[in-house]
Amino acid sequence: MIEKRDIMKNNHKKWRDNSLLMFKCVRIEFSDKIRNSKVKTILCLILSIFIFTSVSAKPEELAAKYSIHLLGANVGEFVVTQTTNNGNININAITEIKVNLLFSFHIKYIQSTVYNQGVLQNSHVETYKNGKLNSSMWMKYEKEAYQLIVDKDTTTIKEPITYSGSLIYFNEPKVTTRIFKERNAEMRQIVLEDKHTYIIKDEKGRVLNRYFYEGGILRYATMRHTLGNVELKRVNE
Repeated sequence: MIEKRDIMKNNHKKWRDNSLLMFKCVRIEFSDKIRNSKVKTILCLILSIFIFTSVSAKPEELAAKYSIHLLGANVGEFVVTQTTNNGNININAITEIKVNLLFSFHIKYIQSTVYNQGVLQNSHVETYKNGKLNSSMWMKYEKEAYQLIVDKDTTTIKEPITYSGSLIYFNEPKVTTRIFKERNAEMRQIVLEDKHTYIIKDEKGRVLNRYFYEGGILRYATMRHTLGNVELKRVNE
């Protein structure tokens, strides 16, 4: 009887030890799975952040060159670049016009504009006539209003500007009805005339500008000027 009890006791001890060992193994395996799952989640999160940061940090740059024609003659060129990065848009443009008719003059515009999340933040336009600074226009958005400084005269514009002349080259105005002209600080109506064709009219209903788009990019434009109609033609490079 003593030997049988001892045998039963030993068997029970072995079963308990084996059960504890199996429980520990299962627990360790389960803990490892949780730990591995957490590690995988963290690694995936780090990888996705790295990929997203790499993609979003890469700016998109567009550039275009246009020839300027007055009364059929090539009188200058216009070069514009637009850089987009995480909702910020920077536009830089240079216009040079040289006219030799009854009189000669050389006009140069240097323009830079910044948009943030679809709202104009600041703009700067310098106009040079025959090599000398003729006028300067600064515009800055602060406290939900713009401070417009034209040759030291200050004006306040309270409504936010979401579309201006700087955007017309790479941003077809499909849903826009108003356009702000940075060079003369005027707000105008812009309307769809035909498929991918838009016009700007003056107060008397006369067409001032007409824009033709192809693939969302301005291909050709005509503008009314005191000397005659000015044409803007995109140069393929």
